[in-house]
Amino acid sequence: MANIIGGITTSHVPAIGGAIAKGLQNDPYWKPFFDGFPPVRDWLAKQKPDVAVVIYNDHGLNFFLDKMPPFAVGAAPEY
Repeated sequence: MANIIGGITTSHVPAIGGAIAKGLQNDPYWKPFFDGFPPVRDWLAKQKPDVAVVIYNDHGLNFFLDKMPPFAVGAAPEY
């Protein structure tokens, strides 16, 4: 039987990816946001989960063949 050990969430605004692409993680505006990630990484490294279930809204911007997950559920009026 599986044990759920936690749930991790973050904002999903497109500006976050832009900040990462521009190397703005230490910018005064972005630093408080990005400072929340290392403790989560450390916790995950300590917990060593066997499986991670990722629920991700790609906003239609980042679902290309080089990033296809092994399992995905799509929702749209038509395909």
